[in-house]
Amino acid sequence: MHAKQPGMVLKVKAKPGMGDELFKACRELHFNGDADGPVDWVLARSDEDPDLMWAFEFYRDDASFDRHYSSPALQEGRLDEGHQRIADLVADGAEEWGVRTPVHIVSSS
Repeated sequence: MHAKQPGMVLKVKAKPGMGDELFKACRELHFNGDADGPVDWVLARSDEDPDLMWAFEFYRDDASFDRHYSSPALQEGRLDEGHQRIADLVADGAEEWGVRTPVHIVSSS
């Protein structure tokens, strides 16, 4: 990880009791072969709520981040099988991805 590396922070709430499935689906999605997908990532579980996930995804550079988030399917709201599986696990009434905030690293260990 390096300074100025682009990323996305996501807060995702699973349906009650589906947190383990959400984590499994997200972990598998990170290995889908997308050349512009995240190169560094962390999935973290809330200590207070086992169905609440924080995801921290970081991309190779701004160009790969832009390509990843500007794909025609994403822009048109079409989900591939992996993303649809995650959407199906998201809590009813929750926004699709809860919190979704683009970031850039300032420093890392």
